[in-house]
Amino acid sequence: MSFGKYVPGLMALGAMMAAYKIFDVAEVIHEFSKKEVEDTYDIIIVGGGIAGATLASRVTEDSDIKVLLLEAGGEPHNEPNIDIPIMADTLRGTDFDWGYQTVPQRYACKSHESQVAKWTMGKGLGGTSNLNYLLYLRGSRHDYDSWAANGAQGWSYKDVLPYFIKSEDQRNGEFVRTVFHGFGGRMTVSDICLSPITKALENAFKELGIKKRDINGRVHFGFSNVQATIRNGQRWGTYKAFLKRAIDRPNLTIVTRAVVQKITFEGRKASGVIYKHDGQQKIVKATREVVVSAGLVGSTKLLLLSGIGPRSHLQNMKIPMVADIPVGENLQDQVMADGIEYFTPYGGITITPAKSENFLSSWAYTLFGSGMKLSPRFREAVAYVRTHYQPPHIKYPLIALYFLANIDPYEAHMLNVKEEAWEVLHAHKAFREGITVYPVLLHPISKGTIRLKSNNPEDDVLINPNYLAEDADVKILAEAFQFARKLVTAEALRNWDMTLNNNLLPQCEKYGNFTIAYIECFLHHITLSGNAPVGTCKMGAAGDPTAVVDPNLKVRGVKNLRVVDSCVIPSAISGDTYATEVMIAEKAADMIRDKDTVKAIKEYFKHLSAIKHKRFEEDHEPATTGIESGAKILPHGTEKAKNNGKQGKRKAK
Repeated sequence: MSFGKYVPGLMALGAMMAAYKIFDVAEVIHEFSKKEVEDTYDIIIVGGGIAGATLASRVTEDSDIKVLLLEAGGEPHNEPNIDIPIMADTLRGTDFDWGYQTVPQRYACKSHESQVAKWTMGKGLGGTSNLNYLLYLRGSRHDYDSWAANGAQGWSYKDVLPYFIKSEDQRNGEFVRTVFHGFGGRMTVSDICLSPITKALENAFKELGIKKRDINGRVHFGFSNVQATIRNGQRWGTYKAFLKRAIDRPNLTIVTRAVVQKITFEGRKASGVIYKHDGQQKIVKATREVVVSAGLVGSTKLLLLSGIGPRSHLQNMKIPMVADIPVGENLQDQVMADGIEYFTPYGGITITPAKSENFLSSWAYTLFGSGMKLSPRFREAVAYVRTHYQPPHIKYPLIALYFLANIDPYEAHMLNVKEEAWEVLHAHKAFREGITVYPVLLHPISKGTIRLKSNNPEDDVLINPNYLAEDADVKILAEAFQFARKLVTAEALRNWDMTLNNNLLPQCEKYGNFTIAYIECFLHHITLSGNAPVGTCKMGAAGDPTAVVDPNLKVRGVKNLRVVDSCVIPSAISGDTYATEVMIAEKAADMIRDKDTVKAIKEYFKHLSAIKHKRFEEDHEPATTGIESGAKILPHGTEKAKNNGKQGKRKAK
């Protein structure tokens, strides 16, 4: 009996089932009740994104706290592609994306349209967790210790780790057995490894003496499979993980498509907000406090519109000043180089949307929650390595490498790169098997600003990250770029007959074939956001003139006003901001409720610390500069290290 005539129909059925996997037997889409908005609430939360959704869920666990959550976007369950991890890029430019872009960059983006970079940030309940790449990267313990050392008391690694653990539902049994992970929390975290090339990458780094590690564990340097917030095959953002279970609580009212235009004050005390909904302007009061969780751009904009910011800027915008503090300063965003492509003649390693739509992949996803559709935009692995420029006292990594099991599927318009430049660099329009490596500068020295364009709430803001203004940023990222190109020579990758895409950007050809001078020129022309901006409402000591909020996240100079999202992060972290924002919201909920929900975890850590338990203490990394092992792949300006049973030493050329 032949089944050939049934194949087209079965393939269509498989694709349809995958597209509608959202209709899980165990889960029925739940439209939250449209409660009538009252005049007064205990707490008003502005923004239902990553932090806002988490915060609203946690605070309303106390039934005596009445909360109003105002969100400018809509509900994520209206878009099936949100649930399918591999479909993240289809949401760019939709109603779920704010569609921000920078002002023209002086030192970067020279081959972009109008010299601007695009910023993708989520709009709607769940915010950026609806369209990000789901990476669960907490950053280095030394990131948080530096917060505390610079005035954010109570935010050291040992202070924040219990909150990471509280929210986590780690599905890797090996990780759960360590003290660094939680099981049974709201945020499900899974190991993702779909391509056979990931093992080859692991072996390539092993050749260099760089270990495979749990990069959310004891040590942040090393190689790792991607850890992603995926549960039963579906994206597990903060709407599903936190807010959805709180929707029916009588003490929570949610209003979507409500754009908050201004915070109201009685003297210096925040008293409520003015928002626009269904074309009408409305006012609502808060008896306890207003919490701003509108995302880095939205929170900064709202504070400035409300008279909280630098005196001179508010005067220029003709906005009455409430507090003269540096809102909009200290903007830091990770910078990413264009992807470096490794080609291979062998099949079966590349993950693509087209492959994910085939019959077998669709059925695997539908029936078992497995297959290519789980891919967090093709991301398979990440590595954190030392740089030649890294001072011994800097304990966190300065560069990262993200590995995609795909030959760069971006189109020029998605990144705002000029078509002619993109065509030259990525002229291989025919499908090729291979991987793409993205070098990322994690801790830029260059800082920028966010400013109002006018005092009209409907106008865009002026985002200036000031990419690559500092020469040190260029040199560190160039070294990461060169490292990524040399990695292809590792034996584990030579076994795959890997070759590089050697297309040159015409504007930089005069500097030679991938010399450091060429790479630096290239970085100034093709400059991508690392999608992890922080700092515009910096947290610091109560008396710190550069801080916007104190360690309790309260806005300096006023009362009854907090900020809870990524803009309070004082300096860039060694990873994505997603997990960190959830942690901040978890900790903020305890502050607001005056509770300590992680007391038991803290007591356990005190015990481990007292006995100096090796499971808790960090491994000692060698305090040397240069790429971690000093073995086969070296930064520019050095020769091959000699390693006669001793640590490799570098000789200048």
